[in-house]
Amino acid sequence: MRLIRIFITMAPHIRAGQILADAFLHYPLMLHAFEGRTEESRHRGLRQLYTRCASGASLYGGVVINDTNDGALIWLPGDSFPLGLPREIRAGMGLIPFTVGPRATLRLVRHDAVSEGWVREHAGEKMGYIWCLGVAASQRGKGYSRALIDRAIEQMRAQGMDSFWLKTEDPKNVTIYQRQGFELMHTMIVPSSGIQSWMMRRIT
Repeated sequence: MRLIRIFITMAPHIRAGQILADAFLHYPLMLHAFEGRTEESRHRGLRQLYTRCASGASLYGGVVINDTNDGALIWLPGDSFPLGLPREIRAGMGLIPFTVGPRATLRLVRHDAVSEGWVREHAGEKMGYIWCLGVAASQRGKGYSRALIDRAIEQMRAQGMDSFWLKTEDPKNVTIYQRQGFELMHTMIVPSSGIQSWMMRRIT
């Protein structure tokens, strides 16, 4: 019981970091980034990574967590996407190479620079970016991702955003997001990782 109380009273970016680390433990891009490391080591790295990313989102965008603490979403507005070095430093993301490891960090940066760069090039200034969305494996298929997306889009709309973008490296997610109103805009295999990325947009 004490452990549950501690978890509930955690700062939102720390809670989000734990949820997302669990959700992305076997995600294709993370298996590539942390190649050669044990599952335990990969999980530690993901907790560091997502906690710091969620810190950035809490400062410049938003963090959404469902009531049962098994789903989380972080988002950024177009004018803060990508964050850029000064904002990353303020959010503590400058420490990621030291806590996650330089090799894993470099692999993630190289991949995301291409896939997220395409989104930045093709999205308008009033866009909102769903940076990361994860639901615990045992809780998938219950509509939690839809609820998290709807709450995030409501927050973004309230700030004047009118198109909502995301990317995924898991082909199973493409159909899920299409059912939630997203349109497939582009797909590519990122040269540095050899991993396919799907870029999607929702405007309603």
